[in-house]
Amino acid sequence: MSDATDITWHDLMQPSDTPAAGAILLTDLTDRRVIEVTGSEARAFLHAILTQDVNALTDEAAAFSAFCSAKGRALGLLRIAAHEDGFRLVTRAELAPDLLKRLQMYVLRRDVQLSLAEDQATLGVIWPSVHESMDCPFDDATCEAVERLREAEPTPGRWPAVVDAQGRLFLREEQNTRNGMRIAVHGPTDDLKTLVRSAANGTTIASTDHWERAEIEDRIPEVTGETVEHFVPQWINLDELQAFSLKKGCYPGQEVIARMHYLGKPNRRLFAGHVLGLAPPAPGTPVLNDKDEAAGEVVRSAPLPDDSGSLVLTVIKLKHLHDPLTIDGLALSLDPHDTIEGGSDRADARH
Repeated sequence: MSDATDITWHDLMQPSDTPAAGAILLTDLTDRRVIEVTGSEARAFLHAILTQDVNALTDEAAAFSAFCSAKGRALGLLRIAAHEDGFRLVTRAELAPDLLKRLQMYVLRRDVQLSLAEDQATLGVIWPSVHESMDCPFDDATCEAVERLREAEPTPGRWPAVVDAQGRLFLREEQNTRNGMRIAVHGPTDDLKTLVRSAANGTTIASTDHWERAEIEDRIPEVTGETVEHFVPQWINLDELQAFSLKKGCYPGQEVIARMHYLGKPNRRLFAGHVLGLAPPAPGTPVLNDKDEAAGEVVRSAPLPDDSGSLVLTVIKLKHLHDPLTIDGLALSLDPHDTIEGGSDRADARH
């Protein structure tokens, strides 16, 4: 039998069948990858390329952003964290290599270095509720970072951030504190294995379904391999997440985004909903109306807790918003609290 220290991250993070009620959940966020950006012109470079006002970022908070094509369609979504003289771009793992290549095309002669962080993993930690104990189950150094994040609550599109002495990046990401604190820890795999092993009683390894549902409930969109270049930022409510700037000057897609903001209104928006009796539909799955017309598409999905169906985020064309809608032939029920302007008209709207 191999020594416990030789166990792989994947094996260590195998979920329990039924997490204990009230437990702090630990989950392996396998779909994340970090692009590291360094060099004396790193800030100016990202400010000129991404939708976010990178010049306004501080080390205390990460911000949501998009990297768009010239046509204003999102090539990928990013959480941008600044630290000292560099930046970390947390993005979807399947898109990271292509995003890196596209970003490198814009470097030219700037003093900018881009690379994919190697041998890294991401740990998701979910506290059950703000009304439950906020005790930290980890080692002292980790708990110090957690406490700093606990004192700085997130706001739309802004995640309190801490980089500790080991270089691990902590992001507090929940948008609705009623459902408990949610922290993502990005760092070297061996360091995160040690972190998980340090966890005290009261923690449970859980599937990523818990994290996915929480992000959908927070109306956090995603761009995947199936939906690259499908969405203008306003269609996936990136204005609600303050993920693009209209004042900082030109960047790829800026003209399209600004024109939609100043000269018109989005003709489609992001809405949460659920479908009963269906395995989670893949991103890009069409949403049809009762005339079999394309009314939208799935952005992301996760199984409901009782496995009776799926929680989904969808982009819906507003002209079809009140049509009977289906996904793979099954009725889609949209959350009635989601507004055409974006977001929900009550902070605690949940399915």
